[in-house]
Amino acid sequence: MKHTPVRIAVLLAVLGSLAVLRAGACPVCYGAPDSASTQGMTAAIFSLLGVTGGVLAAFGAMFLRIRRRTRAILREAGLPQSIENTTVKEAESHG
Repeated sequence: MKHTPVRIAVLLAVLGSLAVLRAGACPVCYGAPDSASTQGMTAAIFSLLGVTGGVLAAFGAMFLRIRRRTRAILREAGLPQSIENTTVKEAESHG
Protein backbone atom coordinates (compact mmCIF):
# COMPACT_ATOMS: atom_id res chain seq x y z
CA MET A 1 0.00 0.00 0.00
CA LYS A 2 2.93 2.28 0.50
CA HIS A 3 3.88 2.27 -3.16
CA THR A 4 0.39 3.01 -4.49
CA PRO A 5 1.01 6.75 -5.12
CA VAL A 6 4.25 5.86 -6.90
CA ARG A 7 2.49 3.29 -9.09
CA ILE A 8 -0.24 5.81 -9.93
CA ALA A 9 2.40 8.41 -10.85
CA VAL A 10 4.25 5.91 -13.06
CA LEU A 11 1.00 4.86 -14.72
CA LEU A 12 0.05 8.48 -15.38
CA ALA A 13 3.52 9.19 -16.79
CA VAL A 14 3.27 6.22 -19.18
CA LEU A 15 -0.24 7.17 -20.29
CA GLY A 16 0.87 10.78 -20.71
CA SER A 17 3.79 9.80 -22.92
CA LEU A 18 1.49 7.63 -25.05
CA ALA A 19 -0.95 10.52 -25.40
CA VAL A 20 1.86 12.81 -26.55
CA LEU A 21 2.90 10.29 -29.21
CA ARG A 22 -0.68 10.02 -30.44
CA ALA A 23 -1.27 13.79 -30.55
CA GLY A 24 0.18 15.07 -33.81
CA ALA A 25 0.11 18.50 -35.32
CA CYS A 26 -2.62 19.35 -37.79
CA PRO A 27 -1.58 20.04 -41.40
CA VAL A 28 -1.79 23.81 -40.83
CA CYS A 29 0.49 23.70 -37.80
CA TYR A 30 2.76 21.13 -39.39
CA GLY A 31 3.08 23.28 -42.51
CA ALA A 32 1.78 21.03 -45.28
CA PRO A 33 1.46 23.50 -48.20
CA ASP A 34 -0.79 21.26 -50.29
CA SER A 35 -3.34 20.70 -47.52
CA ALA A 36 -6.84 22.05 -48.12
CA SER A 37 -6.94 23.68 -44.69
CA THR A 38 -3.62 25.44 -45.29
CA GLN A 39 -4.81 26.74 -48.66
CA GLY A 40 -8.08 27.91 -47.08
CA MET A 41 -6.22 29.72 -44.31
CA THR A 42 -3.98 31.43 -46.86
CA ALA A 43 -7.00 32.55 -48.89
CA ALA A 44 -8.67 33.89 -45.74
CA ILE A 45 -5.58 35.89 -44.80
CA PHE A 46 -5.33 37.45 -48.25
CA SER A 47 -9.06 38.24 -48.23
CA LEU A 48 -8.78 40.04 -44.90
CA LEU A 49 -5.70 41.93 -46.08
CA GLY A 50 -7.60 42.95 -49.22
CA VAL A 51 -10.58 44.24 -47.25
CA THR A 52 -8.34 46.15 -44.83
CA GLY A 53 -6.29 47.61 -47.67
CA GLY A 54 -9.44 48.64 -49.51
CA VAL A 55 -10.84 50.47 -46.50
CA LEU A 56 -7.53 52.24 -45.87
CA ALA A 57 -7.29 53.22 -49.54
CA ALA A 58 -10.85 54.60 -49.42
CA PHE A 59 -9.98 56.74 -46.37
CA GLY A 60 -6.84 58.01 -48.10
CA ALA A 61 -8.80 58.87 -51.24
CA MET A 62 -11.43 60.67 -49.16
CA PHE A 63 -8.82 62.84 -47.43
CA LEU A 64 -7.11 63.64 -50.72
CA ARG A 65 -10.46 64.62 -52.24
CA ILE A 66 -11.25 66.88 -49.27
CA ARG A 67 -7.82 68.50 -49.64
CA ARG A 68 -8.31 69.05 -53.38
CA ARG A 69 -11.79 70.53 -52.91
CA THR A 70 -10.57 72.80 -50.11
CA ARG A 71 -7.78 74.13 -52.29
CA ALA A 72 -10.24 74.73 -55.14
CA ILE A 73 -12.54 76.67 -52.82
CA LEU A 74 -9.62 78.74 -51.52
CA ARG A 75 -8.47 79.43 -55.08
CA GLU A 76 -11.97 80.63 -56.06
CA ALA A 77 -12.15 82.85 -52.98
CA GLY A 78 -8.76 84.38 -53.75
CA LEU A 79 -7.22 83.18 -50.50
CA PRO A 80 -3.67 81.84 -50.27
CA GLN A 81 -3.38 78.12 -51.03
CA SER A 82 -1.47 77.39 -47.87
CA ILE A 83 -3.18 78.76 -44.79
CA GLU A 84 -1.91 76.25 -42.25
CA ASN A 85 -0.12 78.94 -40.24
CA THR A 86 -2.85 81.58 -40.41
CA THR A 87 -5.90 81.97 -38.24
CA VAL A 88 -9.46 82.14 -39.48
CA LYS A 89 -9.61 85.91 -38.92
CA GLU A 90 -6.42 86.43 -40.97
CA ALA A 91 -7.86 84.28 -43.77
CA GLU A 92 -11.11 86.25 -43.72
CA SER A 93 -9.23 89.53 -43.87
CA HIS A 94 -7.63 88.46 -47.18
CA GLY A 95 -11.00 88.16 -48.87
